[in-house]
Amino acid sequence: MAALADRFQAYVRQLTGQSLVWTLVPGPEVPAYLSQRFEPRCMEIAGQAWLAAMLKGADSPAPLQLAKQLLQLRDTCAPHAMNTILVAEHLPPHLRRRLVELGQPFAIPDRQLFWPSLGSIETAQRPKRTSPTPVTEFSPVAQQLLIALLIRRFSPPINISDAAVTLGYTAASVSQAVKALEGCGFVQSTRRSRERSFSLAGEPRDIWKQALPLMGSPVRRRLRLMRDELPIDRPIWAGESALAERTQLVEPNEPCFAVASRGWEVRRAEEIPTPDAGTCLVELWRYAPEPLAQGGGVDPLSLYLSLRESADERVHIALDELLERTPW
Repeated sequence: MAALADRFQAYVRQLTGQSLVWTLVPGPEVPAYLSQRFEPRCMEIAGQAWLAAMLKGADSPAPLQLAKQLLQLRDTCAPHAMNTILVAEHLPPHLRRRLVELGQPFAIPDRQLFWPSLGSIETAQRPKRTSPTPVTEFSPVAQQLLIALLIRRFSPPINISDAAVTLGYTAASVSQAVKALEGCGFVQSTRRSRERSFSLAGEPRDIWKQALPLMGSPVRRRLRLMRDELPIDRPIWAGESALAERTQLVEPNEPCFAVASRGWEVRRAEEIPTPDAGTCLVELWRYAPEPLAQGGGVDPLSLYLSLRESADERVHIALDELLERTPW
């Protein structure tokens, strides 16, 4: 408890500019049910007497019970004290919210301080960001984010929030993707004020070649439907259809489109086993193709990844042409 008390003392001074002084704990012996949970310490700060209740262990009682026990601890140990502040190494989020609603002061040194009488309300610090570590395979979010950087989908400076909105992910998901890419040496990031910005760590063409072993096809599954039964007004061209639009490859007889597999609904459309008049291929993608789509078709790098395992030599010739035409 001594180390926790020292950190609490330093943390309060850092945030409020006030110095607290520890004093002896007066009053009778603390009841066992309270001493098992708290270590009481009297202090003076800003000319007022307070009681600090150092929480022992990781378990904590229900909010109302906790507030009641803190009041009992003050009445027993320091009835002259203005109030009691709970000091803990950790408190679960729901308990912290309830303590704020109850007006009960508490402190988690180096993390959060709620002490209304000193003017510190909900002062929280972000947890330290762990060091990026390399990955052996990109997640769909990381792959799409890297491709977005390679095809210059973002305007610099690029931050987590803007990238999340553009790609349709949460900021937390993009943050994890940035960390994975940074761990592999493909991006570099810096914190400016409260926002983290990032950029490619090298030339796009070089990073593309280095990252290829970690990237997979965006296509989760292919199915065949009647085109007039597609539940999409303007589907995005994909597969050989998109490749033919960008290269000299002959357009296939059966058009191909891409949709995100998440939330896909066939809407009772019958899956067709073989090509027929009016059929089309639908690729269900691991990430939404819309954010990176270009000219009505999927982006060129995702297109390359979706077809690089093709056994058709014509397709591979067209893929080489596609990369040559891609502006790096």
